[in-house]
Amino acid sequence: MAILDLKKIKTAEELEKIAKKDLEGKTMRQIMGSITDLDDKSRVLTKAGVGYVIEEGYFGIGKNSIAGPDIEHLDVEVKTSPLKFLKNGKLTVKEPLSLNIINYKETSEIEDIKESSLYKKNKKILFVWYIHDNNIPRSEYLVKYVFLWEMDRGVLEELKDDYQKILVSIKLGQAHEMHQHQHDSLTLCPKHNGDFDDPDCTKSKTPQPFSEIMAEVRAFRLKNSYMNKVIRRYLKKEHPSQLDEFNNTKAE
Repeated sequence: MAILDLKKIKTAEELEKIAKKDLEGKTMRQIMGSITDLDDKSRVLTKAGVGYVIEEGYFGIGKNSIAGPDIEHLDVEVKTSPLKFLKNGKLTVKEPLSLNIINYKETSEIEDIKESSLYKKNKKILFVWYIHDNNIPRSEYLVKYVFLWEMDRGVLEELKDDYQKILVSIKLGQAHEMHQHQHDSLTLCPKHNGDFDDPDCTKSKTPQPFSEIMAEVRAFRLKNSYMNKVIRRYLKKEHPSQLDEFNNTKAE
């Protein structure tokens, strides 16, 4: 497996094709071995987390807090995300998808979701979905699906009502009171290592524009239910024979 030279890749579709060929159907052990054999710097360690192996080891993308997508010239964000088995043996999304941190002041000034930081950062996401299984070593985790997803017109239509609810809460000075139960698909989640309930913890808090009360540092998040729809829509279009492997989701 060749380690990607992202500068040589010209389109998001080319990136998807190469990553799918290199990663899909392979275990972390196989991926790590292939990278290590071809990388004199040994960027990938056997004890590294799955995200590190894929995003830094394979794509060469380190942790960052840039406003734009990870692969800027392709407008592509890369997300390594876990699946899990249900008791019925079917796969489902293990956890919600955390996106970019929200700036309450900037967001309050942007009515159109297509002009938002959410869209600009995540309009194209290359997903690498792997199966998390506590019954096997992490090195045996399998990459199940690799595909490119876009926030196209249909997706924006599905997310815009939740975006507007978030916007209204901010404009009412209620950013500190928002809870994910208020939203259907797009919501916010804590994004810090502090304790928001601790009045002396500064790293968990940030100003909001219409209240003197500090709000929690949060990121945009797509709920599990929505991400399950994303995967089932992909399977329905590209691999309908695999639909029975995945948990059923209403309103696909």
